[in-house]
Amino acid sequence: MSNEALATWGGVLVTLVISIWSLVVAKRAQRAADDDRNAREAARVSAWVAAVWSQRDPDDISEKSNVLVIRNASDAAIHDIEASAEMNGKTTTFTANICPPGESYARWNPPGSKFTWQLLASCAELTRTDHGINPYSRNTKWQLRTLKFTDALGTRWEYVPARGVVPVPNEASGRRKVPAPVTR
Repeated sequence: MSNEALATWGGVLVTLVISIWSLVVAKRAQRAADDDRNAREAARVSAWVAAVWSQRDPDDISEKSNVLVIRNASDAAIHDIEASAEMNGKTTTFTANICPPGESYARWNPPGSKFTWQLLASCAELTRTDHGINPYSRNTKWQLRTLKFTDALGTRWEYVPARGVVPVPNEASGRRKVPAPVTR
């Protein structure tokens, strides 16, 4: 083989190596961008414990209650919600299969009730029924401990107050990722 042919093959080989390396770097960058976008979307989900009362009659004790508020500001519903909250000094767990975008709340039923939590409802319902809602911001007897949920892409996330929202490694969320359709 002549020197010119070797130089040509060498150039082809170098070009091939650079192309493959560029694809690897681009794929890593795309994966990092996707992870970042998914984390930002998951961070749009939050929760807190709040007090509800009647604005028409603030002293009516029968109209007062404590609720767990879940704000899903993402564009899609979240699934397999599990929140751990301190309610009057006792830790209790709230679960739901789905939470649509928007603000939803679940009323906490005091001990002795048949169910610990009522079903999720829209916070707009509180406004329509002339109820006010305020988060507990200083009382440690009423606070969110953790919030876990699965996003629309099947990733399981956990919110912990001191750490923020982080992906949950190796936890079976109970949901399967749907495989992409097969095209022929």
